[in-house]
Amino acid sequence: MNYFIVAADRIVDGEGDHLATEKVLKKAEKFGLKTIVLHIVTLAQRWEDNLPPGHFKSGASAMAAINRAQTLLATDSACVVLIRGTDLLRTGYERKDRDRFMKLYRGKFTPLDGYTRLVPAFLKYHGISLKQFNEISHSLFENYLRTWRLQDPKRTAPNARWFEPVTRYFRGVDCANPNIDFSGQLVVMDEARADLLRIPSRERIRILGNSFSKLAVDGFESIPKVAPYLHLKKTIRAALDEARIDFKEEFLQGRALLEAYTCYPVVPMGLLLRLGLVRKLSELPEFLKTHEVTITGGLNLARAPWNLTSLNYLIAMREKLKNSRRHRYGLVHGNGSLGNQQGITILGK
Repeated sequence: MNYFIVAADRIVDGEGDHLATEKVLKKAEKFGLKTIVLHIVTLAQRWEDNLPPGHFKSGASAMAAINRAQTLLATDSACVVLIRGTDLLRTGYERKDRDRFMKLYRGKFTPLDGYTRLVPAFLKYHGISLKQFNEISHSLFENYLRTWRLQDPKRTAPNARWFEPVTRYFRGVDCANPNIDFSGQLVVMDEARADLLRIPSRERIRILGNSFSKLAVDGFESIPKVAPYLHLKKTIRAALDEARIDFKEEFLQGRALLEAYTCYPVVPMGLLLRLGLVRKLSELPEFLKTHEVTITGGLNLARAPWNLTSLNYLIAMREKLKNSRRHRYGLVHGNGSLGNQQGITILGK
């Protein structure tokens, strides 16, 4: 069956609204169509908590939610699915609470601690030096900054202090910058319901392929399994097989867009390698000179709050595809925890 995102919108730091999604939901209600809401939870929801059905937590949560939405629609358990999430990271937390909630592992370690432990295993497996890793990290951020500035030439680079090292492997600009107030919603339905509600064709962005995977281990224990990113390769392959497109060819020919998950450079390195866009990591600096790997500027510059990153960038990708004459496809990457959760969604006009 064909599934579509027929409406999506967001509110960022008080700007924006949910008029588009609410309009579709009200129309569905008038037709008596059953709507089920799937929730992406906030930072304050503890990582180790058992989530109730229909709730998701991770940077790949939107892909997990889409999987669930497709099942609900395919089994007629729902006619319409709303995927939503709100987190007021800028105004809704005291700093001490925000810092406490960020300690995801064993109650005292943050993702920065975890990714700092991941890098040595990544370097060893892929056979690159720390010098090469740093060179690629710098090239990645220059790529993000170029994209970000294209949207508004008046934008300037972050303050110089953000370019200082915060660990042996990362600078401030290599880390996410999530402290914004954000609310996002997207509506998913099948073709028959979209026809019934007379959703205009230009509003329908098709979910061509979607895949979500989760390793059996999490936290620091997952690092040996995460470092090769072979589970990401399988996730990519599953989404591409469903979409039935040659993403590499479409991307290199300028017909497809990419939104890499950019929190900590090790993650987009793994993605670009496992997508087959380069044969080896040492090719990335040259590749990044001419190919934009985000549509937004990434998680440091464009920002998104924790579990809502993948939801935010699916909304952004839908907007981009709707307004582009050239691009036919968009691939969005989601990454959860230290990488034990991976999600790939491929959208098409």
